[in-house]
Amino acid sequence: MMKICGLGYLVVIATIIGLSYGDTDYCQIKCPRSTQHTMCIYGKSTGPSSKCGVVKAAGPTAEEKSQILQEHNEFRQKVAKGLENRGKPGPQPPAKNMKTLEWDDELAKIAQRWANQCDFKHDRCRNVATSSVGQNLAMQSSSGDSFAPVKDLIRMWEDEVALFNPRNLNKLPSTGISQTGHYTQMVWAETNKVGCGTVKYNKDGWNTHYIVCNYSPSGNYLGESVYKV
Repeated sequence: MMKICGLGYLVVIATIIGLSYGDTDYCQIKCPRSTQHTMCIYGKSTGPSSKCGVVKAAGPTAEEKSQILQEHNEFRQKVAKGLENRGKPGPQPPAKNMKTLEWDDELAKIAQRWANQCDFKHDRCRNVATSSVGQNLAMQSSSGDSFAPVKDLIRMWEDEVALFNPRNLNKLPSTGISQTGHYTQMVWAETNKVGCGTVKYNKDGWNTHYIVCNYSPSGNYLGESVYKV
């Protein structure tokens, strides 16, 4: 059993500047009306929620962090070089402005705080002081003894390229975004940072691996280009 979740809210960039993330008061980050930042809501809760069931591991290992970053960048480069043949129709054209992603500890910390809630939906506010933040979610469950590899979860997002029409690269439309939004966030050219949180848990006889990846600056702005051809 596998699940992926679509787009979250794109919210206004906070105006706080000049602070390291360790000094950030997330309760002052500007959020959509009637919402609060994830780090404000769960500021005193650093461990997984009881909703998770029996937690086997919270947070990616050093090896998994490396795999997450490598998988993202290898896929971005594949697309940028024009080597992605899938699409509706394919292939996908090469990109002129694809940036290399770097791991960001602040994004990962916020992602982990949300992953710890074991709530398979997007949080409402996850911005950092310098940018808006996008988000991809995936979950895979098994009745066996093992957990799905983290790369398998990320490749679920990559596989959405099979449904993406490259004619939409220059101006991202609202139609179809729910089917391809994970893919377009993964290859959004101006995004240059990623940080992810993971939880592996057993509940109701299912071993579940849940991943939350946060991206800065956010992609998936309707009417803007995914990347330049």
